[in-house]
Amino acid sequence: MFRPGPWKKINQQERPTIKLKSETLDQVFRKTAGRLSFSSCPFIEARLLIQLAGRLDENQFYHQLNSPVSGRLLRRLESLIERRQAGWPMAYLQGKKEFWSLEFKVNRQVLIPRPETELLVEKILSLPLSPRPCLLDVGTGCGNLAIALAHELPRAKIIGSDLFKRTLRVAEENARRHNLKNVRFIQSDLLEHFLKRKQRFEVIVSNPPYVAEDSWQHLARPVRDFEPRKALVAGPTGLEIISRLIDQASQCLVPGGYLVFEFGAGQEERLKNLFGPGWDELEILKDYSGLPRVASIAWRGKS
Repeated sequence: MFRPGPWKKINQQERPTIKLKSETLDQVFRKTAGRLSFSSCPFIEARLLIQLAGRLDENQFYHQLNSPVSGRLLRRLESLIERRQAGWPMAYLQGKKEFWSLEFKVNRQVLIPRPETELLVEKILSLPLSPRPCLLDVGTGCGNLAIALAHELPRAKIIGSDLFKRTLRVAEENARRHNLKNVRFIQSDLLEHFLKRKQRFEVIVSNPPYVAEDSWQHLARPVRDFEPRKALVAGPTGLEIISRLIDQASQCLVPGGYLVFEFGAGQEERLKNLFGPGWDELEILKDYSGLPRVASIAWRGKS
């Protein structure tokens, strides 16, 4: 899970407000970028906020750089800048986030998809799957994993599950946006729904909560203040949800099936102790920063 760096506290008195209605879009753009200097990419964010405020696409933005800016756009932009300076993630301000080259609607009910989570998709696509596999995404959130897999595996049957109905509504809307017919969503507390029905899957994938309770206050401010705590914090050790997931997955995987999931920094060694008899071929994948991030393991069945 991506952890943004320290958030800069902005001195309200030092903020240069945008006031002149006769300014060109280029002038407003440069001033906006200056006010977003705490960001790692202030000019990109400035452009995106201006596009959002003016309902402009990228081509319209560049074609209008020398044009005067309306007061209406400035008022909208000022509100967006203030929210961004207060720590709001760009994804929530825009209401969308790209994952696996697909655009997903996001809001504060769902975790913002991270680039590292694409490793889960990459790993699953490398597995020796049957021609029409049945896959389950546990804790689907906005549906990014389930939908990315459905997009890449059109003959597969994909199910995304989540504990919260309001979260599932976001995932269902994203599936409709991408016009995918091979994915559906079901409310379930981890695998409880499927255990009761004795359903079996070839692959179970998950980006579960794995933050320890005492680590919550140490998360970056945009994560701690705006993203859903329930999607991040697992319990005192951070492994509570993963431990349940492993136990339940052993009852919901076909022999030869795979469990692929994300875990947190420093959890690798403790994680290995959670796998009992029947599990085989544990593989740990590193993220783009070189940190252990994804576990993939096969279920051989109890002897």
